[in-house]
Order: sequence, then structure tokens, then C-alpha cells
Amino acid sequence: MIPPPYSEFPEIASEDILLREITPEDVPALVNISYYDGKKAANEAEAAMMLKNIEQDYISGNSIHWGIEEKSTGKIAGTCGYYRGFKNDSGELGCILLEKYRGKGFMSRAMRLAIAVGFKKGLKKICAVTSNGNTSAIKLLERLNFRRTGEEDHEVHYAISREELFSIRAFRNDEKEEILKLLRLNTPTSFHPSEEKDLREYLENEAENYFVVDGPGGIVAAGGFNTGFDKGRAARISWDLVHPEFQGLGIGKKLTLYRIEQIKKLPGIEKIVVRTTGQAEKFYENMGFQKRHFEKDFWAPGFDLYQMEMRIKKRTA
Repeated sequence: MIPPPYSEFPEIASEDILLREITPEDVPALVNISYYDGKKAANEAEAAMMLKNIEQDYISGNSIHWGIEEKSTGKIAGTCGYYRGFKNDSGELGCILLEKYRGKGFMSRAMRLAIAVGFKKGLKKICAVTSNGNTSAIKLLERLNFRRTGEEDHEVHYAISREELFSIRAFRNDEKEEILKLLRLNTPTSFHPSEEKDLREYLENEAENYFVVDGPGGIVAAGGFNTGFDKGRAARISWDLVHPEFQGLGIGKKLTLYRIEQIKKLPGIEKIVVRTTGQAEKFYENMGFQKRHFEKDFWAPGFDLYQMEMRIKKRTA
């Protein structure tokens, strides 16, 4: 793992929350949820001292402590972070919210962000501990793909490894809106707004072999392929989408390799075609595709067509 401290404190954001560095101005709001070494702050002065101790832990390379900010109001909703060091590239994740923000999805979204950052920084395993009577926390951890590893002194221990983070399965028709949301999260960075109607049409009428990747809290990626091109000799990879929070963790590569292996099993297929943009050209080049055709502004102004191909090597008996 790349341990803290970092040249820049790692701020990360989703649509509606921001994980950011906690400042002294935040302390009055956080007194009731300030803890250090299992002790709860009794007043603002103790909370301020605990924050200084946690900051020192960060400087020593033993923790990352974020404030959870509600972006719409700029108010702090709670705290989240990794504590107790990073021995053997493992980190313990904890999260606590102010009472008014509980039950509204803040913890789930904060932990998703923290999980993604942890693995991007090189963690191999993320652990979490809660009391065995905290059913809401237990349900949340299990929704985030954590597995129970044991119980001790009325505590339940959970963990998730990078290998366990994602799983690929077939797309279901009732998941169209979740896929369209993935597209919107990547618009306009990788897609033009006009392409949403094309994806909707594809999902409703052309999703021949479409797959999703389940990750912490739900679907984090999707992509498919279609056959019947070039007189049945070609398959075409289609509509690759990865949630921005989880980009950089190898999901796109894993999903692409999965589809390549599925395509290789089909009789008569000699090549795989992908029609993409300049933003993804290097990714597919690294996957073994070669550029065959270019057309400027094909998808929309500023979104050029890069048609790339991979020849399939036939297995010999």
C-alpha cells in the first residue's frame, strides 16, 4: 500500500457527498461523535484534542480520517476513515454519522468512496467491526459485499478483499435505469448527452449479451457484445460503462477479458470489433485491439469514432 501522509490530502466526491479533511471549525458539530481509542469526547476541548491525535496518526502513516460533507448544504454529516494502521496492506474502515443524517444513505455512500480509495491506494483487504446488536450496520456491510469473518466479545468482524470486490453476471431487464444512471455519471466526460436515447434503445431491443458487475452497494459497471456482423465473422463489444468512483481498479479490464473469453467460445467468430472514442482508445490498445478506422465527430461534436479490432486466435485441439 501507498501509506499516508500524501502530498495532497485525498478528497473524494460522489454526486451528493464529499469526503474531505476535517478542520478545527468542524469540531463543535462533531463533539457527540468524536472518539479516540474507544473513548468518547465529553466536551469540545476533548474533541479538538482527539482530532489532533488523529491528525498525528495520519502524519505517522497510520490513519486517514475524513469528514463527510453534504454537498448541497456544505454541512458536515459525520466522519469516516481508516484507523489502527495498515499492517500487511490491510485497513480497518469505520464510519459514524450525526443523528439527523442517519438512515438517509450517507454512510453507504461514504463507505463506497472510502472502499474505492483504499483499494486504489493499494490495500489488499479492508476490515470492519461492529457490535453484534447493530443490525443496521451488519446489513450495510453485507450490502457492501463484506463477508463475516468471526465474532469476539459481542463484536462482529467483517472483511473484503480486492478479489472479492466485484462479480460479473448477466444483465436483467429491470436494471435499465441503473445502467442509464451509469451513463449519466460518465456524461459528458466520456459520452455525449444525446447518447442516452441510443443506450435506452439498445437495452430495450438489442442487449443480446449484456453483463453487469456487482460491487459495493450495487451495479458498478456494465458492458456487452453483439454478434452477426461481417457475415457472422465478427462480434462487436458494446456500451462499456464503469462507475467513476470505481474507475482505476481494473473493472473495465476484467469485464473486457470476460467478454473476449465468451466470444471465443462462439463458432465462426474471427474478430472482435469495438467502436469507441479517443478517451478509451488507449485502454483498448492495451487490451490488444488495433485501430482500423477513424471518423471525426462521429458520435457528437468532440466525440470521434475509433474503430478497433482484435483477431481471435483459434484454439487447437
